Amino acid sequence: MPDIFKLGFKLFVITVVAAFALSITNMFTEQPILDQIKAANEIAQKDVLANAEHFDSIYSYDDDISTNESEEYPMVLEVHKAYNESRISGYTLKIANMAYGGELILIVGINVDGTVEGIRIMQHKETPGLGANAQKPKFYDQYVDKTAQTHIDSDEVSVISGATITTNAVTASVNAAIDYYNSELVAGGGNQ
Repeated sequence: MPDIFKLGFKLFVITVVAAFALSITNMFTEQPILDQIKAANEIAQKDVLANAEHFDSIYSYDDDISTNESEEYPMVLEVHKAYNESRISGYTLKIANMAYGGELILIVGINVDGTVEGIRIMQHKETPGLGANAQKPKFYDQYVDKTAQTHIDSDEVSVISGATITTNAVTASVNAAIDYYNSELVAGGGNQ
C-alpha cells in the first residue's frame, strides 16, 4: 500500500508542476497572441477598405459565435467606422458563421456609397483544396462591387467546386453584414 501512495503523490506533484508551467506560459503568450490578432484585423480592414486611414470601433463582441447572445445580429462580432482624414469612408464588419469545417470568421468592407468593397477570410477550418479556396482572391473578389442595398443571391456567386456549404456560409456572412449595415448604420444614422 505505501508504494501506491508514493506513486500517487509523485503523479500529483507532476500534475501540479505541469499546470503551473502551463499557466506561466499562458501568462507570457496571451498578450502577444492578442496583439497579433489585432494587427491581422487591422491589415484585413485596410485590405477591404483601401482608402481608409484609421478605424474607430462602434460595436464589439466576443470572437466566439457560440457565446454571442445578440438575438438580432448573432453573427456580427465587430463593427468599425473607417475614416479617410476626418471623413467617413465606410465600415468594416467582422462576421462569424458556421461552415462545413466549423467556425468561419471574415471581415466585410462596405464603403459610404453602399457598395461591398471587399471581404477577407480571417479564420476557417475548411478542407484544404476545397472550402479553404474561399481564401483565394478568385473566390472572394466575386463579392466586390456588389450593392449593399439588398442581399447577394447565391446565383450571383460561383460556387467553389465541392464546397457548396462553405460558399453558402460566406454569402450568408456577407448578407449578415449587409443586414447590419442597412438596419443599424444607414437607417440608424451611422453614415452621418
